[in-house]
Amino acid sequence: MNLVERSFRLEASEGLGGKPRPELIGPVLAHLHETLQDTVRMGFLHSSRARGRVPASLRLAADVRYLGHSADGDTVTLLHFEVPPFGEAAADLYRQQSLWEDGPQPEQTAFELLGSALSDVAARCADSSRFDSGLLRRFASYRRMFGRGHLNRIALPDTALPQPGQLDASVAEAAKTLFSATPAPRRVRVAGRLDVLGASQGVLKLDTGQGNVVTALWEGDVALETLKDYFNRDVVIEGMAMFRPSGALLRVDATAIAAASARDEFFRVVPSGVLTQDFLRTARLRPGEKSAYARILGTIPAEESDEEFAAAVEAMS
Repeated sequence: MNLVERSFRLEASEGLGGKPRPELIGPVLAHLHETLQDTVRMGFLHSSRARGRVPASLRLAADVRYLGHSADGDTVTLLHFEVPPFGEAAADLYRQQSLWEDGPQPEQTAFELLGSALSDVAARCADSSRFDSGLLRRFASYRRMFGRGHLNRIALPDTALPQPGQLDASVAEAAKTLFSATPAPRRVRVAGRLDVLGASQGVLKLDTGQGNVVTALWEGDVALETLKDYFNRDVVIEGMAMFRPSGALLRVDATAIAAASARDEFFRVVPSGVLTQDFLRTARLRPGEKSAYARILGTIPAEESDEEFAAAVEAMS
């Protein structure tokens, strides 16, 4: 298998006279494998934490070989890797019908997918399909590295992308914000014509009408191959709906399927997430801060008139 070279560019706030910063390398390498694995699963399955058996080709696509490191100037350390292109690591997936309109290209690698996902996070693209809550949590966890005052930025200089992508404190904070804004998963029922049945990736696609398509990952107890009799028929599925930060549906993790009946017409719609405000976080006081009620208490005389009470409340608003 042909491998291509990729690298991470670690930019630090202080240098060691043109020598690599070994204390930066360990934490980055410790996170690398799981980060790339989640990114590859997201690219091919639209789920960074897919349950069940992950295809061997996807595990191979995220398997990078660390070649070593070098210094590039006084404050930059380069980590060098070899990684297989998707067209070779996951050739079996490209011989099948394309299941995702924005799926990975055969010449790309896990580093290109990572760069694209980071670019969408940096731009706070609330409708992106390149990340889900699991991957956002992964990116947000890098905040601890940048908070130590040594590592400023992780760049991906070798990717052939218009925006190569980078990870720094602001991107990690954006990931945290997008994660907090993402609606909680909820159990749904969706009816539609089973238009696609992708056995190798466990993917179902339902045409709900009017040009709307719902994508689902099969997590039921029976093998996906046993569902072939439902193909091109009206069905109803049940499962957990996963949403984008915008509230739009990302996918359904389906656990049940049955032939649709006339009563299921009500469910021939695309689910949407419920955007809610974190009122507990809003109401939580900072140390030493008084609540609005405490600030009013004691400022109004015991025998105040209605006019005096109204004036005191307005003065505190």
